[in-house]
Amino acid sequence: MLVEQEKIKQVKLLKFGLLTTDEEVKEHNNESLSGYLLYPTTIEFIETTDKLEGVVGLKFGIEYSIEGYTDEKFVDVTFTCKISHPLLTNPNTGDSSTVTVETKNSYLNENNFDYFCFEYDWEIKKGAWTFQILENEVIKLEKTFEIL
Repeated sequence: MLVEQEKIKQVKLLKFGLLTTDEEVKEHNNESLSGYLLYPTTIEFIETTDKLEGVVGLKFGIEYSIEGYTDEKFVDVTFTCKISHPLLTNPNTGDSSTVTVETKNSYLNENNFDYFCFEYDWEIKKGAWTFQILENEVIKLEKTFEIL
């Protein structure tokens, strides 16, 4: 198996914390316990914090810059966002997991964001929620939130 050449020089954390989004589109995803992922067009950070009270409707996450080895724009890059969290169990399916993973396609030298939204009571679990940005299994950025 060929390993894709590293394209990401570094990932810089720009913003983190409590956020709001515009209208979100649900996209089917078998890797998600809910069966889908949410995709807004824009997000807005409203409070910089890494300690949050877990309530339905809470949205929290990170905004980051993906820097390549050159300043060239529109260079495709594939990377992974992994959110490690306490054990969640979907009561409708019985499926459980301690990670939420999304493979993303974007461009180098662009800003990106990832977030989690507590849509259901069963998703709200106290403890550490860690966002990681990875390229070829190498952690390029890590940010941990504490849900109270």
